[in-house]
Amino acid sequence: MISEYLKNKQVMIENALHECLPEINTRPFVLHKAMHYCVLNGGKRIRPILCIAVAEVCGNSHALLPALSTELYHCSTLVHDDLPCMDDDDLRRGIPSCHIKFGSANAILTGDALLIHAFQILAETGEPRLTLELAQAAGSRGVVAGQVEDLAAAGQEPNADLLDFIHVHKTAILIRAAVRMGAILGNADEQDLKYFTLFGEKIGLAFQIEDDILDETSSEEVLGKPVGSDQEKNKLTYPAVHGMEAARSAAARLTHEALVALEAIDRDTSVLEGIATYLVNRQY
Repeated sequence: MISEYLKNKQVMIENALHECLPEINTRPFVLHKAMHYCVLNGGKRIRPILCIAVAEVCGNSHALLPALSTELYHCSTLVHDDLPCMDDDDLRRGIPSCHIKFGSANAILTGDALLIHAFQILAETGEPRLTLELAQAAGSRGVVAGQVEDLAAAGQEPNADLLDFIHVHKTAILIRAAVRMGAILGNADEQDLKYFTLFGEKIGLAFQIEDDILDETSSEEVLGKPVGSDQEKNKLTYPAVHGMEAARSAAARLTHEALVALEAIDRDTSVLEGIATYLVNRQY
């Protein structure tokens, strides 16, 4: 059952994240305490799970370090996104955001430290293709580009093209990278890599649209972060641009397209199918 698979992987990743972080009693104490605080706080761990799951589908069961690097980088972006000068969110995963707990200056440095630690771990694998994959997804034409455009779009009139750019770059591109890293680790051939890439893109977009939907329909207790904040800040979201019914239809369509991509891969992809279905049906 996919819920059991996800739970087991989450526990494994949680333990590995704890082991890979510098110890709290290492100076500077406040920085390392903040790193632990921002990473070990109950995330869904979707990106590292996808990296590991795709590698396993391809016959490689040793994808833990690259998987951890995707989560550490993701956590670094959350720390920075929550800052008052960015999205200005006081809650993350049900607890005070890093800048609320440790101050804005320490939050900036914590995000920086997590980002660098992600690439340090990746470098230790000795596989430059993985480092390149994450760097391309993370940089000025990846996640950073998405965040810049997201900030600039606040308060603008509905714009479908801009919304697509933000969703692709702020969210989908890192999920795609996690999937591709798993496929690279599994020595997938070019044909399979193409379909894994398509799968990652589609579920990445569906994941973000579902986030947009939950921001308007869920509760702070369930999500672990403020709800309705996108509307309050006049952010471009799928429901704001296209309407709620169209948002739900788009998430379902993209998930279907992700599953179709998996059908072209001559391997047992049932776990990936289960993860894709879970992502579009999740409650948080």
